[in-house]
Amino acid sequence: MTHQSKIQAPAASQHVGDGLPPGTTLCNGQYTVDKYLNAGGFGITYLARDSLGRRVVIKECFPNAICCRAGEAVRLRSQTFDVDFSRAVELFQKEARALAHLQHPNIVGVHQIFEANGTAYMALDFVEGTDLFDMIDYSPNALTPEATRELAVILLQALSYVHRNGILHRDISPDNILLDTMGTPVLIDFGAARQGASQASRVLSRVHTVKDGYSPQEFYIAGSAQSRSSDLYALAATFVHLIEGHPPPNSSLRLAAVAEQKPDPYRPLLGRFPAQDQRLLAAIDQCLNLFAKDRLQSADAWLDALSGRQSTAAVAPPAAAIPRPPQDDPEIESKIAELVASNHQAIEADSAHPTAPAAQTRTPDPEAEKRAAERAYWAILNEDPADWAPQTAPDPIPASAQIETSAPPARRQRRFSLSALLPWPSRSARDGIQTNV
Repeated sequence: MTHQSKIQAPAASQHVGDGLPPGTTLCNGQYTVDKYLNAGGFGITYLARDSLGRRVVIKECFPNAICCRAGEAVRLRSQTFDVDFSRAVELFQKEARALAHLQHPNIVGVHQIFEANGTAYMALDFVEGTDLFDMIDYSPNALTPEATRELAVILLQALSYVHRNGILHRDISPDNILLDTMGTPVLIDFGAARQGASQASRVLSRVHTVKDGYSPQEFYIAGSAQSRSSDLYALAATFVHLIEGHPPPNSSLRLAAVAEQKPDPYRPLLGRFPAQDQRLLAAIDQCLNLFAKDRLQSADAWLDALSGRQSTAAVAPPAAAIPRPPQDDPEIESKIAELVASNHQAIEADSAHPTAPAAQTRTPDPEAEKRAAERAYWAILNEDPADWAPQTAPDPIPASAQIETSAPPARRQRRFSLSALLPWPSRSARDGIQTNV
């Protein structure tokens, strides 16, 4: 997927067609839009200033498959999408409230949730600095082995905090990890994780919801169980990119290769990079196992592996690196069948009219449809209610998970920084380019 975290001058058509123009005020004048940042299938992001002149990021709920812009207002493309859009707005707000409780120095903060222009918005921290994609492009050798290990520890501590609060990130990749001007890594863009789009409607199923190279194979199959280990796969893939210079092969291609009794195209890191921390490499390799049950099951388990508290026998290269015949492994055979069926459904959806409502083949059940829509949209957003999710996933997130009551570190208390380990200035400090969510 295209890297979109940089602030770039948008094309005129983007402003006219979708984005709010500069100077637009929101929330009774509390925020003023400075510029369009980027857009995905489900939202638009802006750089703005609050009433005190401080920079913030504004994220707008804007599922462009079912809505459009009429002046500043958001309008439905068809009245048939009224229920879908209402649920989208409702769950966007619920999502924002859950994220607003995550007060952590290495997680982007949500300041406010409000409604305007017929949709919902959230105001988030503005993080000045550079993302890991830019760091790889402009300073490929900037991260020493010591800094790489320290970065892993910091991000795992942040991810552990996220998971303890009952939330999955679902979109970890180099462009969603920023380093601010002090070298502090910050996880951003939780709202870009939309793995359940194919369950919401035929129209929303057309939106690309995976990041090739970073997404585990369960993200490619609609309805597959997702768990903490899904985030660990994406984090491990991010570190493969940092260490090796490119992400690992797509997990769907890896799964297909193993099913055809061919070698897994992923080459384990362990033993190939002697300067790197070998415990880190072993943990990365294990978290890149194709099947969730074979990965480390939590960020805390990964941290234990780094410290040596977990037996090194449990941290090994991916078992899938040794091809096994599909007939000897029902899980591989089943996953391939699901992947093929999913691809067929995607092809059929592409051939259908994008705005045609789904045909009714039986008497609709309003309550069942409402529950199905809510389940789908929680997958599109971030929560992972266990009472809706398939129960085959290892280490599921409890539906009743409560926000931590213990006082977390203050968001602006930048204790976890790589500044002492980074031999390079941030890109924004060099040439004034800002980056953000």
